[in-house]
Amino acid sequence: MGYGFVHHIRSYVFVAFFWAFFDASLLPKTFLAEYKEVFTGTLGIGVWPPKGIETFDPLDIPYLNTLILLLSGTTCTWAHHELREGNNKEALKGLYYTVFLGFIFSLLQIYEYQHATFGFTEGIYPSTFFMATGFHGFHVLIGTLFLLVCLLRIRKGHLTPKRHFGFEAAAWYWHFVDVVWLFLYISIYWWGR
Repeated sequence: MGYGFVHHIRSYVFVAFFWAFFDASLLPKTFLAEYKEVFTGTLGIGVWPPKGIETFDPLDIPYLNTLILLLSGTTCTWAHHELREGNNKEALKGLYYTVFLGFIFSLLQIYEYQHATFGFTEGIYPSTFFMATGFHGFHVLIGTLFLLVCLLRIRKGHLTPKRHFGFEAAAWYWHFVDVVWLFLYISIYWWGR
């Protein structure tokens, strides 16, 4: 299986998570049609987020994580530019910052999960929240490891201005993670609140 196939599958999975979130939030459903309170939202069904769900403040940890990922995209681009110019010392510096920021993002997401007022199995909001942000968090971990390997390869002199496809692929992957996070932040943390 080639990279293209895996990339398409990963994209479809992200689309599926967003589809589930928007389907549930734009048209909240219930199988309790016999209760007319459903249509007024007094049962907490038919409203979004569901009654009793305390969402995260989008200007707290999610905003900090947004800034961290955007900054890490900048340091990744800086490292890539310096590697192409043959300045390995600066490329390493940029990659150290990028890997550090990726690690901090993951720690903050773990902290956020530990302080969630809802559990994964407590309804459609928690399920879609944890699946979408968790799948993204998994990609952040993979990207951080990918960039860490590139950092070690630059230190050993394996990557040069003319031969650095592994780093190029890691940088593209990291920017994909950034873009998906922006969509997650806007749709789940900000709009979904």
